[in-house]
Amino acid sequence: RWTLGDKVTLVARTEVDALLEKDEYATVRALNEWDPKAAGSMDWRQKLDSQRGAVVATELKNNNCKLAKWTAQAIMSGSSSLRIGFVSPLHPTDPSSHVVLGTQAQKPKDFASQINLSMSNCWGIIKYICEMIFRLEQDGKYVILKDPMKGILRVYKVPDESFEDGDEDEDEDDDGFGGPNLFE
Repeated sequence: RWTLGDKVTLVARTEVDALLEKDEYATVRALNEWDPKAAGSMDWRQKLDSQRGAVVATELKNNNCKLAKWTAQAIMSGSSSLRIGFVSPLHPTDPSSHVVLGTQAQKPKDFASQINLSMSNCWGIIKYICEMIFRLEQDGKYVILKDPMKGILRVYKVPDESFEDGDEDEDEDDDGFGGPNLFE
């Protein structure tokens, strides 16, 4: 439970993946190696032991949002450790077999400062979204979408029966998500 302001109290379910010791929890995640022969990639099998910092820096550049999300989740859940595994396909042609090349354990708050993740900024964004929802004049169902090319959140009102499973016959052009397609 977090208090974000005068009228805003947030209750969220968080998760932990492992118990390290009594009252010490860990969040465990895995980074999958992309094709090392692709441009801008580095071969983890060759570089992970000798240049772990360079591998982590490259992953921060390519997966900044993912790592920030994992770090924020670990902080919110109260985990004392964020464990990141570096996973690579066993054979380039076999998509189902993988090998863990290495792991890295970080304290979530220390890792947040290394990647310039400000939890105050995260909470500010959540508070802004909550206040935006409170300003809506009508009760109902809404969809929040971020414009992919701009830093803008858009709120769309949808019919109350949207996104509900029912026994009615499905339309042939249904997108499979149970609601109307807002993008056509």
